Amino acid sequence: IFANFHAMISLSARSAGSPKEMAQALRGRLDALLRAKDLVRPGIMGTEHESEQTTMDALVRTVLQPYEDGSPDRIVISGPNVPVGARAVTGLALVLHETATNAVKYGALSRPDGSIHVTWNASGDYFSLDWDETGGPEINITPQTRGFGSTLIDRSVTGELGGRIEHDWLRNGLRLKLSIPLQRLLV
Repeated sequence: IFANFHAMISLSARSAGSPKEMAQALRGRLDALLRAKDLVRPGIMGTEHESEQTTMDALVRTVLQPYEDGSPDRIVISGPNVPVGARAVTGLALVLHETATNAVKYGALSRPDGSIHVTWNASGDYFSLDWDETGGPEINITPQTRGFGSTLIDRSVTGELGGRIEHDWLRNGLRLKLSIPLQRLLV
């Protein structure tokens, strides 16, 4: 966890335009991690029963909750009850938070009629998650630069979780696909 904090601070400092922007970005990332960690380690210092895992449904709902606006079609999530271990929660929470942050800044959540559909499945030895955005600004070209969020997402998925990530910049919105070995998801 401290290695993640160190990386977030270093990379945020390099990509921020001002100290205020850096503080705001760090606060959002740390809040997402805190909410996700509360799913697997509720309470303080063992005052409540500590669980070592949560579910993908609980994780996605918890991380995306701050982006909901009350519309049932704004953020739609669905998938089977897939367990997520305590170690995998950190990486997945960062991926979801960073992707949602980008959707607010540049994608579907930057427009009132935009929406996100997050679906997942576990089949064989792999877990897959699809993030589909629609109703945002039209995408005419694939982004040529990578910001801190994209770097953090890639490191979390490929490094921490041993998975693959694909970005498909469709004209009507981003489609993100994650594939992670189930054994890494359960740790």
